[in-house]
Amino acid sequence: MTELAAQTMPVLHALAGIRSGALNSVMGLITYLGDEKVFVIIGLIVLWCFSKRGGLYMLTVGFSISSVGQALKMLFRVARPWVLEEGFGIVESARPGADGWSLPSGHTLVSVGTYGGMAAWFKHKGVRALGIALAILVPFSRMYLGVHTPLDIALGAGLALIAVFGLRGFFRKSGTTAVRSVLALNLLLAAVLMAVMSFQRYTAPTAEDAANWTSGIVNLWQLVGADAAIWLAYEVDERWLHYDTRAAWWAQLIKIAGGAALVLALRTLGKKVFGSDGPGSALSNFISMGAACCLWPMTFKYFAKTAHIKEEEHL
Repeated sequence: MTELAAQTMPVLHALAGIRSGALNSVMGLITYLGDEKVFVIIGLIVLWCFSKRGGLYMLTVGFSISSVGQALKMLFRVARPWVLEEGFGIVESARPGADGWSLPSGHTLVSVGTYGGMAAWFKHKGVRALGIALAILVPFSRMYLGVHTPLDIALGAGLALIAVFGLRGFFRKSGTTAVRSVLALNLLLAAVLMAVMSFQRYTAPTAEDAANWTSGIVNLWQLVGADAAIWLAYEVDERWLHYDTRAAWWAQLIKIAGGAALVLALRTLGKKVFGSDGPGSALSNFISMGAACCLWPMTFKYFAKTAHIKEEEHL
């Protein structure tokens, strides 16, 4: 795979030839939309404010392909473009967000999964157009910035599209049992991949490779924690909570701001309390995502009253 990736380097050289200061800044902003934290917040916004099934769908797509993508990175161990070809220059501002191995592109997995899933789920033409545009632009930005080869992008996009279209029907049309099974299988997938990769015997040739391997194991642990929280959230809502996503626009903004702050605060606190190793990261993710999907929605009955008041005013 390394040789195949190296053969696609001429595409990156062509893109490097059109770089400019202004375009570098624009692509830097676009590429951030493929960050893992952005994907989680977008999925939670859909879950809190628009569609519980839609939010579960988008989060499940993102978490499932992230698990598979992380395992493939550790299996292929393809270096970044500037290592594949010594002397190749990248946009330096993108380097901090380009750690770990290269194949497949994590930003592509997340962006095509999130924005492609958004386009596949919602029927509004504007939402679909925006989703398709971002699903194309974020992967392109990774090549423009020089941090991923076309092979990285193609594999990431292919895996994401399989998940987007493969899971949509289950969440849109299936009953409780089928959705519960999908969420359980997603958790099982992450747990199995984490266990398999954890027991692999890998002798890292460099300190950077050793760090990449350790980081990959931690990432898989984190996904186990997040998947467990999503499954729990579905059970809590189906069996007891039954929260309402409706609210006045200003109340929706409060829901989003409060929920996002809660998630970020708990993730930061969790790292300090439980540490940053595998099990600690899993527990931290489980608590932060569990609070976002189970505890925070307990307040939604108060926000929903603003929607009812608004409806009454128009009678």
